Amino acid sequence: MLVGQPSTKKSPSKISHQKQGLIKSTYNDDEAKLKRITATVNIKSDSIIKLIREKYNIISELKEPAAKHTAQQQVDDLYKKLEQFNLARMALEFDFIRKNPSSFVSLDILHNRLIRGEASYDTVNMLYSQLNKTLQVSNSGKNLKQALLNNKRSEVGNPAPPFTVSDVNANPTSLSLFRNKYVLLDFWASWCKPCRDDIPTLHDIYARYKNNGFEIIGISQDEKVSLWKQAIAQDKSGNWTHILVPPRRTEKIDTSILDNYFVFGIPVKVLINKEGIIIARWSGGGDANLEELDKILKKIFNN
Repeated sequence: MLVGQPSTKKSPSKISHQKQGLIKSTYNDDEAKLKRITATVNIKSDSIIKLIREKYNIISELKEPAAKHTAQQQVDDLYKKLEQFNLARMALEFDFIRKNPSSFVSLDILHNRLIRGEASYDTVNMLYSQLNKTLQVSNSGKNLKQALLNNKRSEVGNPAPPFTVSDVNANPTSLSLFRNKYVLLDFWASWCKPCRDDIPTLHDIYARYKNNGFEIIGISQDEKVSLWKQAIAQDKSGNWTHILVPPRRTEKIDTSILDNYFVFGIPVKVLINKEGIIIARWSGGGDANLEELDKILKKIFNN
């Protein structure tokens, strides 16, 4: 499974904390403390990342399918090891939060883990509730609280947040127009390789189920309209609906859809049933997510 690429939406930073009156040295001291705590795990993670990059360079030069398959399996195994180190690092970070409930570093950890989808709502909310009250009511604390609300609202089982945005042909498009259909929201961008690698399989899925009441709405985060339209033409994906929601709010485009669906990195796919309820959600690209989507649709439409 390919890891989703981050969007350009901004998370809390040391600069924002300094603007709130936090003494720079306090943040830096806490950050240094955390780095010492996680140093061993970070070194091991960095070595795995280096190996993954080396393997990808090798894969790009291999000609034989069998050799490529073997190399890809080795990459997958490395990703599993990397995930184990990531979980170990997260455990150390959460222990740091419990011991440092007044640190803005603790707040940053929670926010970053939440928007990356690496920690659940329940876990982050529990740790947030244990933070110092002064920290909770700070601007960054309020931002995290809002992110938690958006995360909860966009979970499977909840009503899909409504939106109305102009499509690629400048026609107003609302989610409500697709009621009584199953809708896949595909958050992507022309510059996102994992996003575009999924397009051929989405073509196959759309062709198989569109007559049964299945639709796709591509939601691009492109900054330039020309690149967005060029990608649609190159991918030949103009047979489904496309809307543009760049990560930076403008006078003409409301980007709240990204917050409402808690999209901080792409690709993200959200499946909505005909009653307007979110029934599945995937982050990242790759065959595993698309196979699961196809399996769900096959069961729904008895196809």
